[in-house]
Amino acid sequence: MRIAVLGATGGTGRLLVTQALERGHQVDAIVRDPGRATFPARPDLTIHQGDVHDEASIAAAITPGAVVVSALGLASRKDAGTLAAGAGAVLAARPARVVWLGAIGTGRSVAAVGRLTALLLRAALGAEYGDKVTADNAVLDAGGTVLHSGPLSDKADVPGTRAVPLAAARRRFFPSATPRATVARLMLDAAEAPARPGGLIIVPAR
Repeated sequence: MRIAVLGATGGTGRLLVTQALERGHQVDAIVRDPGRATFPARPDLTIHQGDVHDEASIAAAITPGAVVVSALGLASRKDAGTLAAGAGAVLAARPARVVWLGAIGTGRSVAAVGRLTALLLRAALGAEYGDKVTADNAVLDAGGTVLHSGPLSDKADVPGTRAVPLAAARRRFFPSATPRATVARLMLDAAEAPARPGGLIIVPAR
């Protein structure tokens, strides 16, 4: 399978690239600054310069038939709008499938957390909240898969952790942290399951 990783130089994006290569996929790593893409050279990895605010550059980096797996994030609040632009650019390129990373307690997963937690998240994220919701909704409405996780940690993968549909997710006052390695694994699992319908899936569930 050919997998295009958006946000490939971020903490989760790097793990997506590494794990996808370990699974035997051909990987296109899409980065805004190729100088930060310090991956070892190998024939099954191609680095593409792409800016989500330039749809043509994203389209050029996505091979027809590829699955896009996005760990795109915001460096600061001033970057609000980047996620919506990224979703728009990816969908305009018409990839085979899209798997997108979002945050539990935002948008359609508000009911998965406590009311106070949802309000705190909205206040803390500010303009980023609307950006996340807009991007998530665009991907979901196009038939893609969006994975919502709690806070991300740099701990090792927890193999027993799985993702479940929103309707099956247990409500919790505040979501526990999930290792980035686990999130990357679950996103790639979703990418590799072409028969799986798109929709919102939630972690963690053990």
